[in-house]
Amino acid sequence: MTAGPGAYAALSGVVFALGVFGLVTRSSTWGVLMAIVVMLSAPVIALVGFSQGGTGPTATGGALALFAVFAIVAVVATGAGLALLVQRRAGSSDVDDLMELED
Repeated sequence: MTAGPGAYAALSGVVFALGVFGLVTRSSTWGVLMAIVVMLSAPVIALVGFSQGGTGPTATGGALALFAVFAIVAVVATGAGLALLVQRRAGSSDVDDLMELED
């Protein structure tokens, strides 16, 4: 039994929905950052799944997924740096405290 592109699309949708749920329910900056990482990994799952089901070359889907993972790593590194700065400046990692920050 093999999984078709529809199964990969469904899995990608579920992973994205879990990321959105985590983004809405988390109050710490680190939890929000991890939810964004989960949301960004959903298109990679779909990309790899669609490349496996096609009749064309399958190496292009893997290469595009690799570039997407590199982009996710860059976003996470930037987000982690910003989260550290906010945590240092606000004194806590609560997202609600961001509204109280002033120069």
